[in-house]
Amino acid sequence: MRVPVVTCAGRELAALDAEPSWQLPDVLAALPAQAAQQEGGARLFLGETELCGSATLAGIGARSGSELTLVVTAAARVVSGCLDGSARVWSKDSGHCLRTLSGHAGRVSSAAFSPDGRLVVTASHDGTAKIWSAGSGECLHTLRGHQDWVYSAAFSADGQSLLTASCDRSAKVWSARSGDWECAQTLEDSGAVCAAAFSPSGQEVLTASDDGTAKIWSVDSGRNLRTLQAHRDRVNSATFSPDGLGVLTTSHDWTAKISSALSGERLHVLVGHQDRVNWAVFSPNGQEVLTASRDWTAKMRRRLWSAESGECLRTLVGHRDWVNSAALSADGQEALTASDDGCTRVWSVGSGACLRTLKDPGGVVCSAAFSPLA
Repeated sequence: MRVPVVTCAGRELAALDAEPSWQLPDVLAALPAQAAQQEGGARLFLGETELCGSATLAGIGARSGSELTLVVTAAARVVSGCLDGSARVWSKDSGHCLRTLSGHAGRVSSAAFSPDGRLVVTASHDGTAKIWSAGSGECLHTLRGHQDWVYSAAFSADGQSLLTASCDRSAKVWSARSGDWECAQTLEDSGAVCAAAFSPSGQEVLTASDDGTAKIWSVDSGRNLRTLQAHRDRVNSATFSPDGLGVLTTSHDWTAKISSALSGERLHVLVGHQDRVNWAVFSPNGQEVLTASRDWTAKMRRRLWSAESGECLRTLVGHRDWVNSAALSADGQEALTASDDGCTRVWSVGSGACLRTLKDPGGVVCSAAFSPLA
């Protein structure tokens, strides 16, 4: 029987001479390679009925002329940045390297996906940030303007702006609204800017400085709105809580701290690591904190706005060297760590078990992030 297969938009991919007994693998095998070979999952529907499991075309009511719809779900991916100047996009579930992003002339200190998962931004010690196609690996833009190492780069929540932090004592906001990525604002700090993050609204920027402070800035005016005397030593990372009311910082002083974004008041000090704390993130619901340290571990902690607890819920042990960054999946169920031991690890937050180890040929892994759908 003749069965057309179309996309969700109604575009015909193929008209197959199919057997009524065909199951999902048979139909996918008969499709053109570009349609069937996807990094994510492929599902087929006849109306609202799915062809899955042991179901056959005949069993779901397909007959000659029936139209099947192919639905492709995006793959859960990971991006890592390495000492050798490369970044890599991986399948989180299979652990396969999908593509290598090559072009930087210095270590890739930061790598992250855009909110829609289509782009990757990297920051490098070569003084640039680059924007890549996550699908093809093509370098689309190179952002030049910093005068020293670029430590971090990240997209705004709407994907229309980028934020870079540099050793040249500045952070820069870049805008895509003109059709190209142009520097829209330069924030001049008193020390090297080790990391920077947008607020959830995108109206403010938070910077981490090697002078021990964190600062909140207005994106529109470039004015410093508030300075937090955060730590006694270099501040390695800084990020807002999901509701924008809290600030999380990490430091060479072996601690992570939670402060009020509104008043700058210190709300909690998280201790327990035995060396510098390199990175920290809030969970998607804002109730937990994940920290990464040079003591070779990452720790999951309960976040409280009082000074009563901040108990350590889980310690992730398995790396053989410094843990440079940590991230949480969109559902908060998995953690991701990058280490000087050349590995990126995916962990179960619930059990603390290592689910997958991605051995990077680039050596030291400086940074790793989940795709938005992971």
